[in-house]
Amino acid sequence: MSQRPKFPTRTILLRTEQQREQALALLRNVPLDDKKPLELLIHEQPKKRSLDQNSYYWMRLGEAAEQCYLEGRAYTSDVWHEYCRRNVMPDEITTKDGERRSKWVEVPDGTTTVISTTQLEKGCFAEYCTMIEAFFGNLGCRFSANPNERNER
Repeated sequence: MSQRPKFPTRTILLRTEQQREQALALLRNVPLDDKKPLELLIHEQPKKRSLDQNSYYWMRLGEAAEQCYLEGRAYTSDVWHEYCRRNVMPDEITTKDGERRSKWVEVPDGTTTVISTTQLEKGCFAEYCTMIEAFFGNLGCRFSANPNERNER
């Protein structure tokens, strides 16, 4: 018994009758599989991450880099970014394409890395920002109340 190949994720935005017909044609031709069924998910298109949200995230990492130590060592915002992706980001995320999936991505040598934060859906990224604030708060970081405050210190 042969196993069907992995089915690639498909996204069709339903705005026109032609796109609806395209979706119906795809649905008529997807493989049916009792042991490994495909999931059909229809939902509102998720909002994409904004530049303001990205600036906020990097501002928080910068504040952490200025104030936080882990095991007696200080780290740059880039190092904290990588650390938080691996250790603070939840294992299950939502991408900006609306896909719920693992944050882990296999690389060619068989090891894993973490999905880029640029691929996170806006709400998922906001949740992640809250998680890093809690993490750095536990390390003693005092965050500025507003984005411009950091530049005034």
